[in-house]
Amino acid sequence: MIIYTCLTNNYVDLPTHMPCGAEYYVFGVDNPPAPWKSLPNPKFISDPVRLSRYHKIYCPFDESVYVDASRLHLLNDSFIGLCEAILEETNFFVMQHPHKHTYLEECAEYYNRGWVDEKTLIEFTQEIKESGYKFNKFFSPMCTILIRRNQWHFNDLWWDWYIKGGVRDQLSFSVALQLSKTKYETEDARSFLNRFTDAEPDGIWWKNRTGDYKYHEGGDPSELIDKLSVITGLNKTMRYRAARLRETGQLILGDRSKYFTKNDPVLDVISGL
Repeated sequence: MIIYTCLTNNYVDLPTHMPCGAEYYVFGVDNPPAPWKSLPNPKFISDPVRLSRYHKIYCPFDESVYVDASRLHLLNDSFIGLCEAILEETNFFVMQHPHKHTYLEECAEYYNRGWVDEKTLIEFTQEIKESGYKFNKFFSPMCTILIRRNQWHFNDLWWDWYIKGGVRDQLSFSVALQLSKTKYETEDARSFLNRFTDAEPDGIWWKNRTGDYKYHEGGDPSELIDKLSVITGLNKTMRYRAARLRETGQLILGDRSKYFTKNDPVLDVISGL
């Protein structure tokens, strides 16, 4: 089994004590420590964020497991066994994000955090609408781990949409998945991750955030969501669950049931049931 990652700007150190039962490859690191083997990144991409996505999306192996570099230190023997079992049953596996975003919520997060600007999101949304994408069937992926066998057509389509939709890869993943009619298996991220690590709200899986970036100022996505609701036909009451922490003003999107109670006094609910 092949486990690989992509590492640009050396934002984390490659762990050297990796579980047995796999070969380990890294794109973007010359002379990596054992057991890692180096593979070259393409020369035509200068943006380090997009560069880190190139081989994640354009998987070069017939069969492999992709893992984000920031999570490699959490892999263990249980993870190896889990991946082997999945590859015996399916050709494509991806986790469902624990926040279970709708299309509107995913776009709101991108804009709010400064990842993707309004113009790009609106143009992307209009283009996928014209391609027949069904917004009410948006699948919210968590692409930190991807288990694949021979998904060449999907990979091509994912990259095509990725270069149109900003530097985040989840929206384009969902679009490629639906439009390509690719068969896949999924599981709630917490359920999957808890088989080899701790992915509860305060678990170690979430305590190693690295490589943050911004491409525009960010801020309140309310006006953007109003525009996207018109384009997509998605009802804000049903498809936009948004609240703010009263103390900090932080925007909370999607399924928040693991973190907050219903009518939680620490939240100001903006939209959604």
